[in-house]
Amino acid sequence: MDKISVYRFLSAGCNACDVEVLECLAPRYGLASLGVEVVEEPEKANVLILTGAGTVKGREALLEVYEKINPPKIVIAVGNCSITKNIFDKGYPIIGPLNKLIPVNYYIPGCPPRPQAIIKAVADILGVKIEEREEWWQTPEGFRGRHEIDREKCIGCGACAQICTADAIEVIDGPEKRIIKVNYVHCTFCAFCQDECPTKALKLTGAYHLLTNDLQKARVENEVNLLTCAICGGTFFPEKQIDWALKRIVEEKAPIYRDFSSEILDAVKICTNCRRSVESIKKAKRLLTKLSEKARATVLRK
Repeated sequence: MDKISVYRFLSAGCNACDVEVLECLAPRYGLASLGVEVVEEPEKANVLILTGAGTVKGREALLEVYEKINPPKIVIAVGNCSITKNIFDKGYPIIGPLNKLIPVNYYIPGCPPRPQAIIKAVADILGVKIEEREEWWQTPEGFRGRHEIDREKCIGCGACAQICTADAIEVIDGPEKRIIKVNYVHCTFCAFCQDECPTKALKLTGAYHLLTNDLQKARVENEVNLLTCAICGGTFFPEKQIDWALKRIVEEKAPIYRDFSSEILDAVKICTNCRRSVESIKKAKRLLTKLSEKARATVLRK
């Protein structure tokens, strides 16, 4: 498409995405040089930009606008509210997401996305390359963008999912593996997950160009092996998390228990159901007695 005429439709939201869309009109981004013009009437547009979550009252207006725009009727959802309803999901006037009301061709995740992300998305749609030589194309220090998971460091503990206020991180236990999924069309990029990760395996990068036409690809994920119970053979816990916890106990927090490493490991290799058996309880008590005696002897020597 050589030229696009854009009409903007606002719906329920905090208006942060609207501000970023308006920022795109600043001359330095060169929208006009890309062959883009913003129009005030949908009849003059062939591209529709959506911001905010859909509402009951706005549904008919949205459908009407979509019918009025010209072919090829390209629809771009800007920001996570327009894609998933985000924090407005449970609001009583909220419907959608918007791709349930009208066809959406492209999605620009973010809360809100940078104007640079919106401009680059439009350039991609047009098949135009932006040089990005100017400093405003670079991300500032501390910018929170697309997640990156260090597969060697991730232990699959799920702390990131527990701290996530946007429910953007999902923990899925399969028959042999645990999968950690970060869905960045739900994410508010607050970095709580990054701060909470005990092994520093998860970090938010400077990548902000998140344009996609497939929401199933708008995520990053990692998988870790689940440990097999020494008694019943069922899987129940991330193997790497147990190794990490044992290392912390015998090397960092309580090195006096280093001689009991193998016994502690044997104990934690039993699933929660099998730990309730009489024999497992007896073994656990014997191990706790040994650990208590070791601790007492260490204290007395001091």
